[in-house]
Amino acid sequence: MEETKYIVSNGIAFLEKKDLKMLRKQAANGWIVKRYKKLGYELEKGKPEDVTFSIDIRKLKEEELDEYIELFESAGWTHICSQHDMHLFKALPGTKPIYTDKESKVEKLERLQKSVGPAAAMTSCAMVGSYIVHEITSGTLSDVFNVIFLISIVVAVPMIATFLATIYHSIKVKMANK
Repeated sequence: MEETKYIVSNGIAFLEKKDLKMLRKQAANGWIVKRYKKLGYELEKGKPEDVTFSIDIRKLKEEELDEYIELFESAGWTHICSQHDMHLFKALPGTKPIYTDKESKVEKLERLQKSVGPAAAMTSCAMVGSYIVHEITSGTLSDVFNVIFLISIVVAVPMIATFLATIYHSIKVKMANK
């Protein structure tokens, strides 16, 4: 039976570098990342590896995935897994990074904004709408929308924070070395 464990992500929009360093340390200790799972990574016990990791954010059609992976593999990066628009790769130390210039880093963050933005907007609308309905109604309907409001807070706040983090990091990258 394979030995596995799960580690929680720090949030790609917030602390991507910290996640990638954590995965590198885990790999050096023989815990090899196999896939994204919920809000983190599933690792499997294996041989220790000295590898670096990189995440790319790109919306792909099903028929584009193989060519996309092949492009990265020709540059020395091995595809580990993909989930939605996020693709995780690993490579030997010293392999040319996936993102080497300011423009490509900004494009990556903007792609992340485009994937998170609509979800942040929808959950924000649900939160505000449910609060309004809760306030203008009474009885059971008010109670139901109060519960919906509380649930929407739990979903909306992290989505909004993630969206704002992508904007912050994008501005930070744009302002670097000016």
